[in-house]
Amino acid sequence: MHIETVRFERVFDVYGGLFSFQADGKREFAVVFDHKSVPTAGSTFAVALSEPGNWQNVIGWRDLSASRIGLKSSPWFIATDLLLEMCFSGIALLAAAFVFGGPWAALVAFIALVVGSCTLVIVCALRNRRIRRALLAISPDQARTVTTPDTQARRPDPTAPAR
Repeated sequence: MHIETVRFERVFDVYGGLFSFQADGKREFAVVFDHKSVPTAGSTFAVALSEPGNWQNVIGWRDLSASRIGLKSSPWFIATDLLLEMCFSGIALLAAAFVFGGPWAALVAFIALVVGSCTLVIVCALRNRRIRRALLAISPDQARTVTTPDTQARRPDPTAPAR
């Protein structure tokens, strides 16, 4: 995970939650937060990226003026998705385990599905907690981290209030 603080100088090509922006003379295209949130020009965000400089994999963001935090995946969404998957493909898996292995194999398959699903939800919740803490640790007047493909440079934010 990499946290980058960015002031959106220009936001353009906004369409259905996708947007492009220019910051520090660098342009990024087709960035999506959650298909609902689009920053405005002049706003400053702390953004959690899965890889440094890879704006296609935003995993969390915080508007530094409003302290509002957004996360890409919610544990509730993952739990609902896994429940639906268990309804559709889990039944077929359990039926196959019962037919080919008997009732004990079906029981073991059911327990594996439940434990695996619970593990995925817990891992997502812990990851979101780590992202939330990292984003809350960024203060609006902190030095900006500007990521280029091969280097990382720290410099003071020209838009931050004077100390």
